[in-house]
Amino acid sequence: MQDLAQSLQAKVLTCSPTDHDRAVAWISHLPVMVSSSLIQACLQEADGTVRDLAQTLASSGFASTSRVGGGNPELGLMMARYNREELLRSLQGYQDQLATLNHLIETEQWDELEATLSRSQQARPKFL
Repeated sequence: MQDLAQSLQAKVLTCSPTDHDRAVAWISHLPVMVSSSLIQACLQEADGTVRDLAQTLASSGFASTSRVGGGNPELGLMMARYNREELLRSLQGYQDQLATLNHLIETEQWDELEATLSRSQQARPKFL
């Protein structure tokens, strides 16, 4: 199988099922849930005028961020059902990071917020 994959110029990786499930929870399953949550949060805007305006103003940033959350619900459900433990673990890690950002903004720690955003900017290419 490996020879066939390599003949097709595929990159073959070997890992344990546990490591695979943990990794894909971070880079595949969590983004689906985060993206869906972004859409749901926007829909919670009680002022219809503001919600309509947000929908009108939404551009490439929102489109990119919400793309996977607007995908096939069955796929998202399967991710949650069959990788539940690791998805919950990654969701908790994400919630922790949101809490940190919330705290930095509430307490006006702009230098630390900038440092956090800079670390993210530097780390992103390693995931692409």
